[in-house]
Amino acid sequence: MQEGVPFTTLVERFGLSRFERDVLLLAACAEIDTGIPALIAQAQGDPARPFPTFALAMSLFADPSWDAMSPARPLRAQQLIEMHPSASLSLLTAPLRVDERIASHIKGVNYLDERLAGMVAPMVDTGLLPPSHEALAQGLARWFSTPHASGLLQLVGSHLATKADIVARAAALAGFPAYAMQADGLPGSVDDLGRFERLWSREAQLQPVILFVEGIDAVEPLTGEDSKALAHPRWPRALTRMAGPCVLDVRQPLAGLDTAAVIAVDPPSDLERRARWHAVLTTGDQPPPDTVVARLAGEFTASGSQIDLAARRAHAFAAEGDDPIDRVGAVAAHAWGDCVQRAGATLAGITRWVQPRITIDDVKLPAEEKAQLERLIRHARQRSIVSGQFGFDERTDRGLGITALLYGESGTGKTYAAEAVAHELSLGLAVVDLATVTSKYIGETQKNLRRIFDAADHGGAVLCFDEADALFGRRSEIKDSHDRYANAEINYLLTRMEHFTGVAILATNQKHALDSAFMRRLRFVIGFPFPGVEERSAIWRTVFPPQTPLEDLDYERLARFALSGGGIFSAALAAAHDAAADGQPVSMHHVLEAVRSELRKLERPVAEAEFRTRTAVREPAEVVA
Repeated sequence: MQEGVPFTTLVERFGLSRFERDVLLLAACAEIDTGIPALIAQAQGDPARPFPTFALAMSLFADPSWDAMSPARPLRAQQLIEMHPSASLSLLTAPLRVDERIASHIKGVNYLDERLAGMVAPMVDTGLLPPSHEALAQGLARWFSTPHASGLLQLVGSHLATKADIVARAAALAGFPAYAMQADGLPGSVDDLGRFERLWSREAQLQPVILFVEGIDAVEPLTGEDSKALAHPRWPRALTRMAGPCVLDVRQPLAGLDTAAVIAVDPPSDLERRARWHAVLTTGDQPPPDTVVARLAGEFTASGSQIDLAARRAHAFAAEGDDPIDRVGAVAAHAWGDCVQRAGATLAGITRWVQPRITIDDVKLPAEEKAQLERLIRHARQRSIVSGQFGFDERTDRGLGITALLYGESGTGKTYAAEAVAHELSLGLAVVDLATVTSKYIGETQKNLRRIFDAADHGGAVLCFDEADALFGRRSEIKDSHDRYANAEINYLLTRMEHFTGVAILATNQKHALDSAFMRRLRFVIGFPFPGVEERSAIWRTVFPPQTPLEDLDYERLARFALSGGGIFSAALAAAHDAAADGQPVSMHHVLEAVRSELRKLERPVAEAEFRTRTAVREPAEVVA
């Protein structure tokens, strides 16, 4: 019972009485000394009972106490020992067995309980944080280091990676291990949640340990009959009963946790991100260009650990070269691509992720509309400089993103242009799938939209709302609860679009159906007119890939047919299939047949005289057919 011995520390931390201490030691002896079971059997006068029991403890030790076996006392409440009563064995004669984790602790071996290890992941300190976050981490470390520190701390904000960096750094400064777990990994049933609470509390008393729960306010409480059996709504209050510090990742402070401390956490500032990118991209004595650093810092709202990880991968993948300048450029390009792919991984499950291949030169528009689209791209490239260096983000946090409406008839190239914008910005295109966003359940649509905007706010993607009138429609007069909630969805979109800092494109063929309040929030409104003869000729000249075998196509003649860009592409694709089936290059008679079919599909007049080919020779039966 010397001071500092693990068993003595355990007794003190769990507040065991003298009798409870002796009962625990009796159960532990059987696990430590192989000669003890025989002595126990001899003491009980039964060779078949080499295990300790409560009855044996009552007869051996002074000041026996019945309440030591109470579920409210530490031996059972903290699962220090296990009891296995049965029909043939009473509570007095049931075997007592020390818990495996407790036995290991008594032996001086410390590890995270295996029942918890599968639910959490160790957090790793990535090193020195930006100055503002380093100061916060040091403050947290002082709290962690307070003897018997416990309680809840809510880190408020939308950037999870930054909060994780701060917690990992604070734990490292305090010299304690920290573990992160997903909120949806918490047990669902009341009994399982209570068991988790007891096990973690016990672990925190055995050794200093920090728990970081990620996204606890993102998991929806269950409703209906399921909520009677499952404990999701009780999570926050259950966590308040745990021993040891517990840090919650939340977007907004949770209600009902008045005793929990609240700290707002913002991601690293633009200047802090620039400093970090500059340090990690420097190769040898060659620093990266300031323009590259500024664009990386402005586009991606990344934490220090995310920047470091992207840079390590970039340095590993960039080929070694003799020219250090080329090497720096390659590393920066790989780092940019890594950040875009990280954004794609986040948005892929909630949007349709597209790797853009269309360039701005592929978009055929009249000069004025084309100039507006190019201006949109220029503004999107420079938005971080305007908001950061020019100081607009200090004036307001609204309207700093780039939002554009592309409207026109179906097939005029609106989504095609959105892909070109993403390509010119070297970003991915996240197309919002209305089927997965909209829900008949009240409030679900807003939650789905929030997930999309939160992910896109961190950079790496252009958001595209195809058929935007389905989401951004006009608010209606409130006649019933459905109208009220439909209007609430539009109001949410109005607010969120104004605070969005990325690039969002709305595409629709029903401009008049959009709520007028959106127009003020749109930076660009670009019409996509039905292509004229000149635009159609340009589209026909570029619609076939370079490797497609072509034979004497008359582009000026084809341009006379009133087809949109989408119709031209459909006709070109059909002509290529026909030519492949014939084993021939794509020729005029293949294209004309495809154009005739496309016009009929669109229920447009077909002048047969226009389709008499002058270059192809057919069999008479084929001409008649």
